[in-house]
Amino acid sequence: MKKIIFLSAIIFCISCNKETVKNEQWNKVENRCTIELKAKVDIPIDDETSALIPYMQYFDENTVTDMLLTLNTHNNSIYFFDYARKEFIKKIMYEKEGNNGVGEIQGFNYLNPDSIFVYNYWGMTIYLTNDRSVVNWKRRLPMDGFNRAEFMPAYPWLQTNSPMIYLDKELVFGGFMGAETTAQTITNSPVTTIYDFQKDTIFFANNYPEQYIKYNWGGGFFKMPYFDVNKDKKNVIVSFPQDHNIYVYSLDSREQRKFYAGSSMIPEIKAFDQKKELKTQLDDNRTKRWFFSTPSYRNIIYDKYRDLYYRLFCLPLKEGNDKWQPLGLIVLDGNFNYVGEGLLPEDVNLRYSNSFVSKEGLNIQVMTDNDDLMTFYQFKVDIHE
Repeated sequence: MKKIIFLSAIIFCISCNKETVKNEQWNKVENRCTIELKAKVDIPIDDETSALIPYMQYFDENTVTDMLLTLNTHNNSIYFFDYARKEFIKKIMYEKEGNNGVGEIQGFNYLNPDSIFVYNYWGMTIYLTNDRSVVNWKRRLPMDGFNRAEFMPAYPWLQTNSPMIYLDKELVFGGFMGAETTAQTITNSPVTTIYDFQKDTIFFANNYPEQYIKYNWGGGFFKMPYFDVNKDKKNVIVSFPQDHNIYVYSLDSREQRKFYAGSSMIPEIKAFDQKKELKTQLDDNRTKRWFFSTPSYRNIIYDKYRDLYYRLFCLPLKEGNDKWQPLGLIVLDGNFNYVGEGLLPEDVNLRYSNSFVSKEGLNIQVMTDNDDLMTFYQFKVDIHE
Protein backbone atom coordinates (compact mmCIF):
# COMPACT_ATOMS: atom_id res chain seq x y z
CA MET A 1 0.00 0.00 0.00
CA LYS A 2 2.83 2.43 0.84
CA LYS A 3 4.43 1.81 -2.56
CA ILE A 4 1.14 2.53 -4.34
CA ILE A 5 0.64 5.75 -2.40
CA PHE A 6 4.24 6.82 -3.07
CA LEU A 7 3.89 6.11 -6.79
CA SER A 8 0.62 8.05 -6.94
CA ALA A 9 2.27 11.03 -5.26
CA ILE A 10 5.08 11.01 -7.84
CA ILE A 11 2.60 10.92 -10.73
CA PHE A 12 0.58 13.73 -9.16
CA CYS A 13 3.66 15.92 -8.69
CA ILE A 14 4.82 15.33 -12.23
CA SER A 15 1.41 16.36 -13.60
CA CYS A 16 1.42 19.46 -11.38
CA ASN A 17 4.87 20.49 -12.50
CA LYS A 18 3.80 20.30 -16.12
CA GLU A 19 1.03 22.81 -15.55
CA THR A 20 3.41 25.70 -15.08
CA VAL A 21 4.86 28.45 -17.22
CA LYS A 22 8.61 28.50 -16.58
CA ASN A 23 10.75 31.59 -16.89
CA GLU A 24 13.44 30.39 -19.28
CA GLN A 25 15.54 33.52 -18.71
CA TRP A 26 15.29 33.40 -14.92
CA ASN A 27 18.53 34.71 -13.36
CA LYS A 28 20.15 34.95 -16.81
CA VAL A 29 19.71 38.71 -17.27
CA GLU A 30 21.58 41.59 -15.68
CA ASN A 31 19.77 44.18 -13.59
CA ARG A 32 21.12 47.59 -14.64
CA CYS A 33 18.62 49.95 -13.06
CA THR A 34 17.39 51.31 -9.77
CA ILE A 35 13.89 52.61 -9.10
CA GLU A 36 13.46 55.53 -6.72
CA LEU A 37 10.41 57.17 -5.20
CA LYS A 38 10.69 60.75 -6.43
CA ALA A 39 7.59 62.53 -5.16
CA LYS A 40 4.09 62.26 -3.76
CA VAL A 41 1.20 64.04 -5.47
CA ASP A 42 -2.04 64.87 -3.61
CA ILE A 43 -5.00 66.23 -5.56
CA PRO A 44 -8.13 67.43 -3.71
CA ILE A 45 -11.39 65.82 -4.87
CA ASP A 46 -15.03 66.73 -4.18
CA ASP A 47 -17.69 64.87 -2.23
CA GLU A 48 -19.07 63.27 -5.40
CA THR A 49 -15.74 61.72 -6.34
CA SER A 50 -14.43 58.43 -5.00
CA ALA A 51 -10.72 57.70 -4.87
CA LEU A 52 -11.60 54.30 -6.40
CA ILE A 53 -11.48 55.73 -9.91
CA PRO A 54 -12.10 53.08 -12.60
CA TYR A 55 -10.63 55.01 -15.53
CA MET A 56 -8.22 57.90 -16.06
CA GLN A 57 -6.18 59.44 -18.87
CA TYR A 58 -3.10 61.64 -18.64
CA PHE A 59 -3.14 64.24 -21.40
CA ASP A 60 -0.21 66.47 -22.40
CA GLU A 61 -0.72 67.17 -26.11
CA ASN A 62 -1.27 70.72 -27.42
CA THR A 63 -2.34 72.11 -24.07
CA VAL A 64 -1.00 74.88 -21.86
CA THR A 65 -0.97 72.54 -18.88
CA ASP A 66 -0.74 68.78 -18.48
CA MET A 67 -4.09 67.38 -17.43
CA LEU A 68 -5.31 64.30 -15.61
CA LEU A 69 -8.80 63.26 -16.71
CA THR A 70 -10.81 60.91 -14.50
CA LEU A 71 -14.14 59.15 -14.86
CA ASN A 72 -16.79 59.70 -12.19
CA THR A 73 -19.35 56.90 -12.58
CA HIS A 74 -21.53 58.40 -9.83
CA ASN A 75 -22.56 61.36 -11.99
CA ASN A 76 -21.47 60.05 -15.42
CA SER A 77 -18.84 62.76 -15.77
CA ILE A 78 -15.27 63.34 -16.88
CA TYR A 79 -13.26 65.46 -14.44
CA PHE A 80 -10.29 67.57 -15.56
CA PHE A 81 -7.39 68.32 -13.20
CA ASP A 82 -4.28 70.44 -13.66
CA TYR A 83 -1.74 67.81 -12.63
CA ALA A 84 1.15 70.21 -11.99
CA ARG A 85 -0.90 72.64 -9.91
CA LYS A 86 -2.95 69.81 -8.33
CA GLU A 87 -6.15 71.71 -9.04
CA PHE A 88 -9.60 70.88 -10.38
CA ILE A 89 -10.30 72.56 -13.74
CA LYS A 90 -13.78 71.50 -14.85
CA LYS A 91 -16.06 68.56 -15.48
CA ILE A 92 -18.16 67.38 -18.41
CA MET A 93 -21.39 65.74 -17.31
CA TYR A 94 -23.06 63.41 -19.81
CA GLU A 95 -26.75 62.60 -20.04
CA LYS A 96 -27.70 58.93 -20.06
CA GLU A 97 -30.80 59.30 -22.22
CA GLY A 98 -32.15 61.59 -24.92
CA ASN A 99 -30.58 63.04 -28.06
CA ASN A 100 -27.26 63.54 -26.30
CA GLY A 101 -27.54 60.47 -24.10
CA VAL A 102 -24.58 58.09 -23.93
CA GLY A 103 -25.79 55.64 -21.30
CA GLU A 104 -23.30 54.69 -18.58
CA ILE A 105 -19.75 55.58 -19.55
CA GLN A 106 -17.10 52.90 -19.00
CA GLY A 107 -14.18 54.83 -20.48
CA PHE A 108 -13.12 57.59 -22.83
CA ASN A 109 -10.35 58.98 -25.00
CA TYR A 110 -9.84 62.75 -25.02
CA LEU A 111 -8.24 64.25 -28.14
CA ASN A 112 -9.28 67.91 -27.94
CA PRO A 113 -12.34 69.94 -26.81
CA ASP A 114 -14.23 69.02 -30.00
CA SER A 115 -13.28 65.32 -30.09
CA ILE A 116 -13.91 63.16 -27.04
CA PHE A 117 -14.71 59.50 -27.60
CA VAL A 118 -16.78 57.87 -24.85
CA TYR A 119 -17.66 54.18 -24.65
CA ASN A 120 -20.74 52.41 -23.31
CA TYR A 121 -19.89 48.78 -22.58
CA TRP A 122 -23.45 47.49 -22.22
CA GLY A 123 -24.47 48.93 -25.57
CA MET A 124 -21.05 48.27 -27.17
CA THR A 125 -21.41 51.81 -28.51
CA ILE A 126 -18.90 54.59 -29.13
CA TYR A 127 -19.97 58.24 -29.04
CA LEU A 128 -17.97 61.11 -30.47
CA THR A 129 -18.72 64.11 -28.25
CA ASN A 130 -17.37 67.55 -27.40
CA ASP A 131 -16.65 69.32 -24.13
CA ARG A 132 -20.25 70.59 -24.03
CA SER A 133 -21.40 66.95 -23.82
CA VAL A 134 -23.00 67.16 -27.26
CA VAL A 135 -23.01 63.90 -29.25
CA ASN A 136 -21.78 64.40 -32.82
CA TRP A 137 -22.23 60.76 -33.83
CA LYS A 138 -22.48 57.30 -32.38
CA ARG A 139 -21.36 53.90 -33.67
CA ARG A 140 -22.28 50.50 -32.35
CA LEU A 141 -19.35 48.10 -32.67
CA PRO A 142 -20.21 45.59 -35.44
CA MET A 143 -19.57 42.52 -33.29
CA ASP A 144 -22.91 40.74 -33.57
CA GLY A 145 -22.51 37.13 -34.64
CA PHE A 146 -18.82 36.91 -33.74
CA ASN A 147 -19.16 35.26 -30.36
CA ARG A 148 -19.76 31.70 -31.45
CA ALA A 149 -18.21 28.44 -30.28
CA GLU A 150 -15.68 28.47 -33.10
CA PHE A 151 -14.67 32.13 -32.70
CA MET A 152 -14.70 33.92 -29.34
CA PRO A 153 -13.17 37.40 -29.49
CA ALA A 154 -12.96 39.41 -26.28
CA TYR A 155 -15.47 42.24 -26.15
CA PRO A 156 -13.81 45.58 -25.39
CA TRP A 157 -13.55 46.22 -21.66
CA LEU A 158 -12.16 49.58 -20.55
CA GLN A 159 -10.11 50.49 -17.52
CA THR A 160 -6.99 52.64 -17.15
CA ASN A 161 -4.58 49.80 -17.94
CA SER A 162 -6.76 48.58 -20.82
CA PRO A 163 -7.86 51.86 -22.41
CA MET A 164 -9.50 53.02 -25.61
CA ILE A 165 -6.87 54.72 -27.80
CA TYR A 166 -7.35 56.68 -31.01
CA LEU A 167 -4.68 56.33 -33.67
CA ASP A 168 -4.92 57.23 -37.37
CA LYS A 169 -8.71 57.08 -37.64
CA GLU A 170 -8.88 53.80 -35.75
CA LEU A 171 -9.80 53.01 -32.16
CA VAL A 172 -7.85 50.29 -30.32
CA PHE A 173 -9.48 48.35 -27.48
CA GLY A 174 -8.48 45.54 -25.15
CA GLY A 175 -10.63 42.87 -23.56
CA PHE A 176 -10.54 39.47 -21.90
CA MET A 177 -12.14 36.08 -22.26
CA GLY A 178 -14.02 35.31 -19.06
CA ALA A 179 -14.64 31.60 -19.54
CA GLU A 180 -12.32 28.66 -19.07
CA THR A 181 -13.28 26.29 -21.88
CA THR A 182 -11.76 23.55 -23.98
CA ALA A 183 -13.36 25.23 -27.00
CA GLN A 184 -10.65 27.89 -26.86
CA THR A 185 -7.80 27.61 -29.39
CA ILE A 186 -4.71 29.67 -30.22
CA THR A 187 -6.56 31.27 -33.14
CA ASN A 188 -10.14 31.83 -31.94
CA SER A 189 -9.73 34.07 -28.87
CA PRO A 190 -8.19 37.45 -29.79
CA VAL A 191 -8.01 40.13 -27.09
CA THR A 192 -7.35 43.25 -29.20
CA THR A 193 -10.11 44.96 -31.19
CA ILE A 194 -9.20 47.52 -33.86
CA TYR A 195 -12.17 49.53 -35.09
CA ASP A 196 -12.12 51.65 -38.25
CA PHE A 197 -15.08 53.94 -37.55
CA GLN A 198 -15.06 55.49 -41.02
CA LYS A 199 -15.44 52.12 -42.72
CA ASP A 200 -17.34 50.62 -39.77
CA THR A 201 -15.10 47.53 -39.80
CA ILE A 202 -13.52 45.44 -37.06
CA PHE A 203 -10.15 43.72 -37.06
CA PHE A 204 -9.02 41.35 -34.30
CA ALA A 205 -5.48 40.60 -33.14
CA ASN A 206 -3.37 39.07 -30.36
CA ASN A 207 -4.80 35.70 -29.42
CA TYR A 208 -4.24 34.22 -25.99
CA PRO A 209 -0.89 32.36 -25.90
CA GLU A 210 -0.58 28.58 -25.80
CA GLN A 211 -0.62 28.16 -21.99
CA TYR A 212 -4.12 29.64 -21.87
CA ILE A 213 -5.31 26.87 -24.16
CA LYS A 214 -3.61 24.11 -22.17
CA TYR A 215 -4.27 25.13 -18.59
CA ASN A 216 -6.88 26.67 -16.32
CA TRP A 217 -6.08 30.21 -15.14
CA GLY A 218 -9.15 30.87 -13.03
CA GLY A 219 -11.19 32.67 -15.69
CA GLY A 220 -12.51 36.22 -15.62
CA PHE A 221 -10.26 39.07 -14.54
CA PHE A 222 -7.55 36.60 -13.46
CA LYS A 223 -6.60 36.16 -17.12
CA MET A 224 -7.18 39.74 -18.20
CA PRO A 225 -4.44 41.13 -20.49
CA TYR A 226 -3.23 44.73 -20.35
CA PHE A 227 -1.96 46.92 -23.18
CA ASP A 228 -0.53 50.23 -24.25
CA VAL A 229 0.30 51.85 -27.59
CA ASN A 230 3.47 53.40 -28.96
CA LYS A 231 1.84 55.95 -31.26
CA ASP A 232 5.03 56.93 -33.09
CA LYS A 233 5.81 53.34 -34.09
CA LYS A 234 2.13 52.35 -34.31
CA ASN A 235 2.65 49.34 -32.06
CA VAL A 236 0.20 47.75 -29.65
CA ILE A 237 2.04 46.14 -26.71
CA VAL A 238 0.19 43.43 -24.78
CA SER A 239 1.01 41.97 -21.36
CA PHE A 240 -0.71 38.72 -20.38
CA PRO A 241 -0.72 38.05 -16.61
CA GLN A 242 0.62 34.50 -16.84
CA ASP A 243 3.28 35.01 -19.52
CA HIS A 244 6.94 35.99 -19.07
CA ASN A 245 6.89 37.60 -22.52
CA ILE A 246 5.13 40.60 -23.98
CA TYR A 247 3.63 40.75 -27.47
CA VAL A 248 4.13 43.65 -29.87
CA TYR A 249 1.61 44.03 -32.66
CA SER A 250 2.23 46.40 -35.58
CA LEU A 251 -0.81 48.31 -36.78
CA ASP A 252 0.99 48.87 -40.09
CA SER A 253 2.17 45.34 -40.98
CA ARG A 254 -0.45 43.47 -38.89
CA GLU A 255 2.35 41.25 -37.60
CA GLN A 256 3.12 40.21 -34.03
CA ARG A 257 6.49 39.80 -32.33
CA LYS A 258 7.34 38.34 -28.93
CA PHE A 259 9.92 39.73 -26.47
CA TYR A 260 11.12 38.51 -23.10
CA ALA A 261 9.90 40.74 -20.27
CA GLY A 262 9.97 38.45 -17.24
CA SER A 263 11.04 39.03 -13.65
CA SER A 264 14.02 37.45 -11.90
CA MET A 265 11.69 37.14 -8.90
CA ILE A 266 9.29 34.87 -10.82
CA PRO A 267 10.92 31.55 -11.79
CA GLU A 268 7.56 30.03 -12.77
CA ILE A 269 3.80 30.55 -12.64
CA LYS A 270 1.66 27.58 -11.65
CA ALA A 271 -1.77 27.15 -13.19
CA PHE A 272 -4.96 26.67 -11.20
CA ASP A 273 -5.31 23.02 -10.16
CA GLN A 274 -8.53 22.20 -12.00
CA LYS A 275 -8.83 20.69 -15.44
CA LYS A 276 -10.62 22.67 -18.12
CA GLU A 277 -13.91 21.43 -19.49
CA LEU A 278 -16.21 22.68 -22.23
CA LYS A 279 -18.06 24.61 -19.51
CA THR A 280 -15.75 24.78 -16.51
CA GLN A 281 -17.47 25.50 -13.21
CA LEU A 282 -15.16 27.48 -10.92
CA ASP A 283 -15.26 28.12 -7.19
CA ASP A 284 -14.72 31.87 -6.69
CA ASN A 285 -13.12 31.51 -3.26
CA ARG A 286 -10.67 28.84 -4.44
CA THR A 287 -9.65 30.78 -7.53
CA LYS A 288 -9.12 33.97 -5.50
CA ARG A 289 -6.92 32.15 -2.98
CA TRP A 290 -4.90 30.62 -5.82
CA PHE A 291 -4.53 33.90 -7.72
CA PHE A 292 -3.30 35.96 -4.78
CA SER A 293 -0.86 33.22 -3.75
CA THR A 294 0.63 33.14 -7.25
CA PRO A 295 2.88 35.69 -9.02
CA SER A 296 1.58 37.35 -12.15
CA TYR A 297 2.29 40.21 -14.53
CA ARG A 298 0.12 43.30 -14.92
CA ASN A 299 0.27 46.66 -16.75
CA ILE A 300 2.53 47.46 -19.67
CA ILE A 301 3.19 51.22 -20.00
CA TYR A 302 5.14 53.10 -22.64
CA ASP A 303 7.24 56.07 -21.45
CA LYS A 304 7.47 58.36 -24.50
CA TYR A 305 9.70 60.85 -22.66
CA ARG A 306 12.46 58.32 -22.03
CA ASP A 307 11.64 55.69 -24.69
CA LEU A 308 11.24 52.98 -22.08
CA TYR A 309 8.61 50.35 -21.34
CA TYR A 310 7.46 49.54 -17.81
CA ARG A 311 5.87 46.23 -16.89
CA LEU A 312 4.35 45.79 -13.45
CA PHE A 313 4.19 42.46 -11.67
CA CYS A 314 2.72 41.12 -8.43
CA LEU A 315 4.28 38.60 -6.06
CA PRO A 316 2.25 36.29 -3.76
CA LEU A 317 0.64 37.77 -0.67
CA LYS A 318 3.02 37.89 2.25
CA GLU A 319 2.20 36.39 5.61
CA GLY A 320 0.83 39.12 7.82
CA ASN A 321 -0.44 41.26 4.92
CA ASP A 322 -3.53 39.88 3.21
CA LYS A 323 -4.63 43.24 1.77
CA TRP A 324 -2.30 43.77 -1.18
CA GLN A 325 0.41 41.88 -3.03
CA PRO A 326 4.00 43.17 -3.28
CA LEU A 327 4.37 45.12 -6.51
CA GLY A 328 7.43 45.22 -8.73
CA LEU A 329 8.52 47.00 -11.89
CA ILE A 330 10.41 45.65 -14.93
CA VAL A 331 12.12 48.12 -17.26
CA LEU A 332 12.71 47.53 -20.99
CA ASP A 333 14.49 49.83 -23.42
CA GLY A 334 12.97 51.18 -26.64
CA ASN A 335 13.89 47.96 -28.47
CA PHE A 336 12.28 45.78 -25.79
CA ASN A 337 15.58 44.65 -24.26
CA TYR A 338 15.53 43.85 -20.55
CA VAL A 339 17.19 46.65 -18.54
CA GLY A 340 16.34 45.75 -14.96
CA GLU A 341 13.73 45.64 -12.25
CA GLY A 342 12.97 46.38 -8.64
CA LEU A 343 10.33 46.15 -5.94
CA LEU A 344 8.16 49.16 -5.14
CA PRO A 345 7.29 50.26 -1.57
CA GLU A 346 5.37 47.58 0.31
CA ASP A 347 4.08 49.75 3.15
CA VAL A 348 1.40 51.38 0.97
CA ASN A 349 -1.42 50.06 -1.18
CA LEU A 350 -0.32 50.86 -4.73
CA ARG A 351 -3.34 50.64 -7.02
CA TYR A 352 -1.43 49.46 -10.08
CA SER A 353 -4.49 49.63 -12.34
CA ASN A 354 -4.26 53.45 -12.26
CA SER A 355 -0.75 54.07 -13.56
CA PHE A 356 0.50 56.53 -16.16
CA VAL A 357 3.65 58.33 -17.29
CA SER A 358 4.23 62.07 -16.98
CA LYS A 359 7.32 64.19 -17.63
CA GLU A 360 8.34 63.57 -14.02
CA GLY A 361 8.23 59.77 -14.22
CA LEU A 362 5.94 56.81 -13.59
CA ASN A 363 2.85 57.68 -11.53
CA ILE A 364 0.92 55.04 -9.57
CA GLN A 365 -2.14 55.75 -7.48
CA VAL A 366 -1.89 55.11 -3.74
CA MET A 367 -4.96 54.19 -1.71
CA THR A 368 -5.14 56.03 1.62
CA ASP A 369 -7.67 56.68 4.39
CA ASN A 370 -8.15 60.27 3.24
CA ASP A 371 -11.32 60.43 1.13
CA ASP A 372 -10.67 64.06 0.20
CA LEU A 373 -7.50 63.35 -1.77
CA MET A 374 -6.46 61.45 -4.87
CA THR A 375 -2.85 60.40 -4.18
CA PHE A 376 -0.05 59.26 -6.48
CA TYR A 377 3.56 58.21 -6.05
CA GLN A 378 6.01 59.27 -8.75
CA PHE A 379 8.90 56.91 -9.51
CA LYS A 380 12.14 57.62 -11.33
CA VAL A 381 14.21 54.96 -13.13
CA ASP A 382 17.99 55.30 -13.15
CA ILE A 383 19.86 53.13 -15.65
CA HIS A 384 23.49 52.17 -14.95
CA GLU A 385 25.51 52.02 -18.15
